[in-house]
Amino acid sequence: MAIVVLLAAGSGTRFDSAVPKQLLDLGGKSLFEHAVTAFDQHPEINEIVVITSKRLITEIGNLANHCSKKTTQILEGGQTRASSSYVGINSISSSENPKVLIHDAARPFVSRDLITQCLDALNQFDAVSPVIPVKETIFETVKDEVISIPDRTKYVRAQTPQGFRLETIKAAHEQLNADESFTPTDDCGIVMKYLPNTSIGVVDGDEKNIKITYPIDMILAKAIYDETNDF
Repeated sequence: MAIVVLLAAGSGTRFDSAVPKQLLDLGGKSLFEHAVTAFDQHPEINEIVVITSKRLITEIGNLANHCSKKTTQILEGGQTRASSSYVGINSISSSENPKVLIHDAARPFVSRDLITQCLDALNQFDAVSPVIPVKETIFETVKDEVISIPDRTKYVRAQTPQGFRLETIKAAHEQLNADESFTPTDDCGIVMKYLPNTSIGVVDGDEKNIKITYPIDMILAKAIYDETNDF
């Protein structure tokens, strides 16, 4: 059994747009619709739980009902990405310790192959993330000064969907809830922090699986969309 927690609650403050970025149009569909459809059409996905903001529940719910037969819940998220993830994770009731994929709705190009890779990796690991190589030189800086230049061959960039066994990610989040000193940026970071003996596997990510964060990202997204749909 495989369940998706699709995060569509972000306010998009860095995007600087009157339209929430998950609702931005890309080829006649919102970014959210592209993401939810990818999971809905995957044969191994059984359910999709959508997490969004209070003000978008009705609109996101209507979109999900229109394009997704597997969406079972539309829930209000928390104040942070981690708290929104936990809302989704905590809504899952199963005695089977199912596979759970957590994905950002602002990544509209998640492919069937990438979803399959993550699900397959969960047969070996309790946590997994797609990764892509770092191409640029990395500087470590303190107060506008470079203090080291790490070996970039040792580093990769994480993407979503990140995958987990339900018991693993739920246990990690429950410890996070009791710790106000840690602010994670992804769910694998929560597992590494609180369940350090849990191995986190990686699979090859996809350069097209971009996250829409800034307005310039939509230029690249439109180029990817046009290339993919150029028949």
